[in-house]
Amino acid sequence: MSTGITVDCDLRTHLLQADAGVLVAVLAQLTGDAGVVDRFAGRISHVPDPPEQLGVADDDTMAELADAIVVAMSGPRPADIDPELFERVAPVALGGPVGDEYFGLLLEQGGFQPTQPVLPRTSKLPPDFRVAIIGAGMAGMTAALACADAGIDYEIYDRNDEVGGTWYTTVYPGLGVDTPSAYYSLSRDINGDWSSYYPMGDEYQRYLESIAEANGLRAHIRFSTEVTALRWDEERAQWEIRATGPDGDSINQANVVVPAVGYLNRPRWPDLEGRESFGGISIHSALWDRELDLTGKRVAIIGAGCTAVQIVDATVDQVAHLTVFQRQPHWVAPRRRLSDEVPEHQRWLGTHLPFYANWTRLKSFWGTADNNYPVIIRDPEWAAEHLSISPANDRLLQICQGYIDRTFGAGSELARKVTPDFAPYGKRIIRDPGGYYAALTRSHVDVEAAEPLRVNETGIVTADGRQIDLDVIIYATGYYLDFLSTMDISGRDGVRLAEVWGDSPAAYRGGTVPGFPNLFISSAPNYSPGHGAGHNFGVEVFSHYVMECLQLLANRGGRAIEVTPVAHEGYVADIDATMAGTVWCHTPTAHTYYRSGGGRIVTAFPYRLVDVWHGHRAPVESDFIVR
Repeated sequence: MSTGITVDCDLRTHLLQADAGVLVAVLAQLTGDAGVVDRFAGRISHVPDPPEQLGVADDDTMAELADAIVVAMSGPRPADIDPELFERVAPVALGGPVGDEYFGLLLEQGGFQPTQPVLPRTSKLPPDFRVAIIGAGMAGMTAALACADAGIDYEIYDRNDEVGGTWYTTVYPGLGVDTPSAYYSLSRDINGDWSSYYPMGDEYQRYLESIAEANGLRAHIRFSTEVTALRWDEERAQWEIRATGPDGDSINQANVVVPAVGYLNRPRWPDLEGRESFGGISIHSALWDRELDLTGKRVAIIGAGCTAVQIVDATVDQVAHLTVFQRQPHWVAPRRRLSDEVPEHQRWLGTHLPFYANWTRLKSFWGTADNNYPVIIRDPEWAAEHLSISPANDRLLQICQGYIDRTFGAGSELARKVTPDFAPYGKRIIRDPGGYYAALTRSHVDVEAAEPLRVNETGIVTADGRQIDLDVIIYATGYYLDFLSTMDISGRDGVRLAEVWGDSPAAYRGGTVPGFPNLFISSAPNYSPGHGAGHNFGVEVFSHYVMECLQLLANRGGRAIEVTPVAHEGYVADIDATMAGTVWCHTPTAHTYYRSGGGRIVTAFPYRLVDVWHGHRAPVESDFIVR
């Protein structure tokens, strides 16, 4: 960065508006001087700025910090952050104590250092060793980047004609990110210039496309190619990959397969009498037509989850009348700021000041990570007398309940309709984009606290027999819970994965399953963060673990690596035992896709993020058979 007068003046102006704790961290990193912490830490206080703690200081301290950073910008900078310095400065930046167990995780999540190898790199895989990755969304691209870093040949198959996965295919009005944008990125590709704290889908898709472009990923992708079947060839110790693409059907081989297709892929249409008889427009939120104009239309939306909330927020001013059919209400958290627009000073510093975007990302992660873990853990004594499951869970309930009461009036009919009968997090918490609850109070919006009875040619018949005539019916009814059920996967001896899993899929670390060698399933059962952080955390930890498993394969001179049945069973048993103490096992009235047809919680993991991170640093060698 140049340090001319104009830039220096802009720099100082924006620094004076920034988070004082983050600036201390930036200054310490620019100078490599631990004395910065002694000089400023005692002059900074932290105030709640949910979900984070905001570092504040008086004008003199801010001016002194700003001047010091301007000077430091013109001097030499350490190439890497010193771990001891990081440990000293992190509590000042993050707004509170940081346990020793977190520092390795935080160095990675802040993008200060790449994931660190654990197993000795004493051997290499054969030069013709190849990894096939299925899916070019965030998970697939992260796995591809890990392969590239390790010098492993890889190829990506994607059924779409562009990267991005769900962010490319999903285009309904109001589509947005509900994980803070400062954090919802790859730690190796941090964007310091988000326009919104929760950006719209188009902006996030552009970010994913930029990763593909900057890292040359498109050259490794077979676009418009859908994998239909995987077959394990025991003699070759390879996977046979059957796919269909622009040139017809193909059969290819790879030593390792990484399915990175997520588990929410097939839109679920409700089993609703007369659905196909409707004479107007029927559309599923996952199959949105960008040309659809709702202006002046009589519209019904079936669903009350995150998707429905965003569509209602975005379209309420366009429609002539809107009816929201809600099978079950969700807890809805209010927007914490008056506006989601990122202030100019933060965007400027994020793109001009070294390390600022890193610390901002890390602070966003810390505010939504394990500090939130107590919210999902049941306190039996508390839960015996409350709807909430613990004091921490109750604090969230009170925030959401207060939002209901302020918007609809305590005890009103609308308040009753939108108030859940289960503890927060029993279903995924929804963030109000800013106008959803307000929309429900509008004179041209009705809320039906039940599913439709049936559909006919002119509209919908309500549960109590009323006819609502409509022009458009929007089905925001989610997806089938697909753990690879869209592919026919056969492992050793022709055993099919779908038959092994049935209606209660389970996997060991890294998405591994006995009988399916060299298969590592991203977004595997019980591998999604349920209480904090985001999908990006899981895919980065997963990709590191896969590379460590492949290094174990190389070090042993083997061709196939497979988890043992004993290790798999023990790991799944621990998940279930730990899960028994979480909110998801104590909110039986909550209808949630977290629960399989067999009743088992199959999406979220019940552990702290730091436990998952440490548990995936390296494979437990005795848990694997290497052949």
